Amino acid sequence: MDFKILGPIEVRTSLGRPIALGRRKQRVVLAALLLNTGKAIPSRRMLDWLWGERAPATAESNLYTYISALRKVLGSPSRIEAGSNGYVLRVTPGEVDVTLFEDLAAEGQRALSAGRHDVALERLTRALGLWRGESVLEELPLPTPLRCEAARLERLRATVMDASLEARLALGRHGEMLADLEALTLKDPLNERLRAQLMLALYRSGRRADALTIYQEARMTLAAEVGIDPGPDLVRMHQRILADDPTLTPLRVVAARRTPAELPIDSAAFTGRATEIARLRTMLTSTSDTTAISAITGAAGVGKSALAVHVAHQVAARFPDGRLYVDLHDSTPGVAPLNPADVLARLLRSLGDDTAGRPDLDEAAGRFRSLTEGRRLLLLLDNARDAAQVRPLLPASPTCRVLVTARRMLTSLDAASHFRLGVMADDETTTLLGRLIGEERVAAEQRAARAIVRLCAGLPLAIRIAAARLIARPGLPLRALADRLAVEDHRLSELQADDQAVRAYFMMSYRSLDAESSRMFRLLSLLGGTGTGAGISVAAAAALADRPKPRTADLLDHLAEAQLLDACGHDRYRMHDLLRLFSRERAREEDTEEDQAQAVRRARRDVWMPPAQPATYMTARGLPPRTWEIIHVHREI
Repeated sequence: MDFKILGPIEVRTSLGRPIALGRRKQRVVLAALLLNTGKAIPSRRMLDWLWGERAPATAESNLYTYISALRKVLGSPSRIEAGSNGYVLRVTPGEVDVTLFEDLAAEGQRALSAGRHDVALERLTRALGLWRGESVLEELPLPTPLRCEAARLERLRATVMDASLEARLALGRHGEMLADLEALTLKDPLNERLRAQLMLALYRSGRRADALTIYQEARMTLAAEVGIDPGPDLVRMHQRILADDPTLTPLRVVAARRTPAELPIDSAAFTGRATEIARLRTMLTSTSDTTAISAITGAAGVGKSALAVHVAHQVAARFPDGRLYVDLHDSTPGVAPLNPADVLARLLRSLGDDTAGRPDLDEAAGRFRSLTEGRRLLLLLDNARDAAQVRPLLPASPTCRVLVTARRMLTSLDAASHFRLGVMADDETTTLLGRLIGEERVAAEQRAARAIVRLCAGLPLAIRIAAARLIARPGLPLRALADRLAVEDHRLSELQADDQAVRAYFMMSYRSLDAESSRMFRLLSLLGGTGTGAGISVAAAAALADRPKPRTADLLDHLAEAQLLDACGHDRYRMHDLLRLFSRERAREEDTEEDQAQAVRRARRDVWMPPAQPATYMTARGLPPRTWEIIHVHREI
């Protein structure tokens, strides 16, 4: 949650929704807890703060009612604990704007003392940005002890403002701060430090006479209002301006920048994809007036990440200011996708901005855009969930380039070029297998190697897992693995090694489906030979699922968007062979035999449907194995 008291009291959920805090005294209770986070407040003290000496007989009961109501609106587990020492509010770091303000103020002051003016200004500006009003807990009547704490925070705010002005002057930003200094001086005419800073800013802006006039105005105001002369600091500034002291000219400050080099190691066995590589290189190295975004999409295990990393390494020299990489974890089994705010905090740290506390999404995104402005940076966002996750992470400078990988098409990203990655050709996957296990081993059993490649159906992930199985057992003949993979019911179980499994990656896509789409996906496994031939027609799928054709077309499109089907022309879809096996497994696990039998009967009644094992079916009848394809094509004509 976000607890805010630097201005009107406010509490928001992690999704940004405001929470109704109830009546005035209930809000005072919460304010007291927020001003003393982590500290126990005895109930007797709380009663004194709420009613003083005029506490009614029902005061304790009323206090308990307020506490109970706050517990309810703040949700479970309870944020407010009651112990022997009183009530205490439990929060996590960064949830309360006051603690974040104090942390940033302290960091800014330390950086200012160390001469790190750019860091100091960033921290102090963020601290001041947390204030949403002129005073703490605006419009909420507070008891005297709480007013004292609020006054302390307001004095700290004035100190932070003063320090931020000092940092801006040290960085040579006198021109941009003149209006602010003039407004602050009008608001607080007796503040001699503000007068001295305004004089310095005017002098540095070439307005020496105006700076001397400010001193004369200050001298007259101080004499008229409080009967004193200007203090030594203001007098010294006046004398230095009169003498044109050369030390008044600011030194040119150059902020230190880090050059991140975060790309994962490139695969030494990377194979093929020449056309895709050429297109991506052209996009990433072209001159453009906007940030170029290249999005690679495709099914799980098709090699999106490997291609992106490979291309990024090839063009790395074109980005001397850094190469950033983040795995957003949409396709990592057992790991939740990353939150954009957390990703931005990581990116900011990579660029040298050690942001304190939990970052605000909009603020962090703005800071990231500022830090990347004018820099030649490459940002690789791997395994993105959707456009909403990616959009806050994008730099705005035309000198930056972004490469994104995702299972789904990120069509709502502005100015993005989309590259859909399909399976590899047989010759490419054979070459990949040879590079992984050794060319000699493949050459010794060429037929078995081709069988393994064919059974992996062009999926790079499956090839790499099969290679891992062979590497783990140097004495295992390739024919033995090919024979195991040939058994369809065992193939997915064979394609797993260490923490890699084809089934687990497919499951990530499958679990993202709604109930109706997942049922359609399972039923499609009842169509034989779906990985080859003319594909799946909308009519056949509609008969299987017992759904109208328009609704069926929508479901099939949804499966295609989830990369669980391939669209292959008007009204036709094709399922990858390994996905078909996965689909069949899910049907056996989740559908009854009767449900499957009814679906098959509907399909055979309404449309022609090939047998589940067409080659075996035709051979058993003394016909060539491909006869079923001829029949299928004739039927469609």
